[in-house]
Amino acid sequence: MLAGLVLGAASVMATAVQADDLKVAVILPGLVNDKAFNQNVFEGIERIKGEFGVETAYTEKVPQPSQVEVMSDYARRGYNVIVGAGAEYTDAAKRVAAQFPDAKVLVLNGAPTEGVATINFENEQFGYVLGLTAGHMSKSGIVGALSAQQVPAFDQIVAGYRAGVEAANPDGKVLIAYTNDWADIAKAKEASLNMVSQGADVMLPYLDGGFLGVVQAAKQRSVHVVGVVSDLSIPYPDENLVSTILDFGGALYMAIDLAKKGELEAHDYRFGIGTDAGKLGGFNAGVSDEVKAQVDAAIAAMKDGSLKPGAAQ
Repeated sequence: MLAGLVLGAASVMATAVQADDLKVAVILPGLVNDKAFNQNVFEGIERIKGEFGVETAYTEKVPQPSQVEVMSDYARRGYNVIVGAGAEYTDAAKRVAAQFPDAKVLVLNGAPTEGVATINFENEQFGYVLGLTAGHMSKSGIVGALSAQQVPAFDQIVAGYRAGVEAANPDGKVLIAYTNDWADIAKAKEASLNMVSQGADVMLPYLDGGFLGVVQAAKQRSVHVVGVVSDLSIPYPDENLVSTILDFGGALYMAIDLAKKGELEAHDYRFGIGTDAGKLGGFNAGVSDEVKAQVDAAIAAMKDGSLKPGAAQ
């Protein structure tokens, strides 16, 4: 028993020494000033650098064909935590993790993958809150959701969004559209205007910088948006109906804190609504206290497990 304790202590000490030498590299699909997902992740990088004092680096706008090479290059240069910011990095992360077993490879919003740590949110919960509010406030009973691609996280958000809309209005309808570009503002605006022409008066953008096109369309046609990743109530109080906050930067900070302690594993770490990284943002001034109370009750029910919005179909 004593020998086991000594060996265990030596292992912990060795891990702590390694943690002091952490070097974190983040690979991003977009620009760090997009006022959306990439900027949120970048803010997490800056916080990690400032508060933990570890060496950090990042590369912006990495296209899918270059993902493995960029991530591998960081690993070869001694970066021992390699982060792919987005579901599109999942396959590359698996390959890099296999090639560089001494590095911790992490994907934000990625599908659980062997040998890779993933950070995800209980997306149905966030979608449900937005849908519940939209369903109560929509005058037409038709709402929209817009993304660049059909990725699992968006499917989950839409499943919750639809469940929330139907809880408020059983006859409610959800329109779905894709732009094939996470950052293109013009495409997002065009797709949004098309949904408005079909009767949608609330739109959910799940985009990077392209979200601005959805806001522009909402402003132009006097309809509303709901923010699923960032709190749109601050920059766009008139267009925002309600927002949730998926704080990927904050979740990344928590993951690096685990890495510093030698505790980051190839595990799927998840955050629900009402947690440190998953929060309720602001409401539009026109949302009634009754609707807000229903949202609060739904969040409490999801936290205690008595409300479980359905999985994506």
